[in-house]
Amino acid sequence: MAADDQAAGNAGKLDKILEALQTSYDKTVKYIIGTVIFYVVLIIAFIILTLTAEKGESQGANFGILILVSLGLLGQWISPLRGLKKSGVSIGGFFNLFHLPLKDKLEELKDAGRWSSPEERLRAAEELLKHQADAEKEERAWPNRMLSLVVITVIDLIIWLAWDAWLMALINQGIAMIVSQTHITMAPTASLKAWNSLQGS
Repeated sequence: MAADDQAAGNAGKLDKILEALQTSYDKTVKYIIGTVIFYVVLIIAFIILTLTAEKGESQGANFGILILVSLGLLGQWISPLRGLKKSGVSIGGFFNLFHLPLKDKLEELKDAGRWSSPEERLRAAEELLKHQADAEKEERAWPNRMLSLVVITVIDLIIWLAWDAWLMALINQGIAMIVSQTHITMAPTASLKAWNSLQGS
């Protein structure tokens, strides 16, 4: 009887983990797609502004902001949320922005027939949940936030010093800081919450 209760409990735990991982995957894909669309729109807008602005302060400032938003787009390829760290992903997989290793591993976990025992399957699910939780935590952690602030500050210093556009640099610094920190704060947390709940239970 006790063994049956434990098996039922493990099955319930596995279902919750799989649900959290699926939610994390769905939200991460939406987050990355939304971010890419945001940066692509900004890049197109600032390309047009740079090409149409008169040479001098305005054109230089627009060009500096264009570099900043382009770096933001490129940053998606090294985002912790992609889950590439310690995943053994190939070079081709690295460049495939919208194919996350989480998807493949989640499909493996959903296939009960490929596991030698329910315990092995649950253990693998817990390991994957922790891996994704770590990625979500890293995305929101202070080093990632500071990196964003440093990049923004360096670009705005260039805008100020190279083109003497201190007002444009100051305005961009404020807007970009708010946008970047809000964007990081909005990153998915489904796996992190599930992992913390699992540790507390």
